[in-house]
Amino acid sequence: MNVEIKNAGVGPDIGAHVDQNNNLHVSAITTTIGRSAVNEGNAYNINTGWIGLTSTTASGVFYFKNDESPNNGESSFIIETLVIGIDAMGTTTAGDMADIVIIANATTGTLISTASAVTYKANRNLGSSNALGSTTLAYKGAEGHTVTNGTPIALIGQNVGTRASYPIDAEIPKGSSIAITIDTQTTSGTTSVYVAAIGHRKDGKNI
Repeated sequence: MNVEIKNAGVGPDIGAHVDQNNNLHVSAITTTIGRSAVNEGNAYNINTGWIGLTSTTASGVFYFKNDESPNNGESSFIIETLVIGIDAMGTTTAGDMADIVIIANATTGTLISTASAVTYKANRNLGSSNALGSTTLAYKGAEGHTVTNGTPIALIGQNVGTRASYPIDAEIPKGSSIAITIDTQTTSGTTSVYVAAIGHRKDGKNI
């Protein structure tokens, strides 16, 4: 959390100060690190757009690899929240939820080698011209796309016909990546999904 220090308001000649009990006296406005990143033009929305899935096997649907240059000495990207939407247009196995698996540091599979750019990759400050670096990868997958290595770190079950947000607060250092697979348990027709990653560049001045 950032703190913008104003006047302590304890007298005309006394501003922010530490008293004899080591308490800091300020009049302050607090904001989250994420909100500060939006103000600075360092926050992003990355969204696959709709992807049609047609089977009862897992498909790689989202891949992000951080290759950002330093921002005041820090190159990490923080994914604050994942938002996942799953429609109910296909026929799915009764009673089964879609299986969503988050995978760390995958490097192989057709999700990655096919290299299909996400539909949306936008700065969340609409007045900023900042953009993620050209070598930072953000891919969307398709039915049957694979992720063949990496380390699974989380499993999420989500009902079809729902949209849900997951506050994961994951730090992705430069050179690291995150991938997501989804099995919608679809037995016929097409169940469409999307994945959105809401996050920000880490600022070395905020450490």
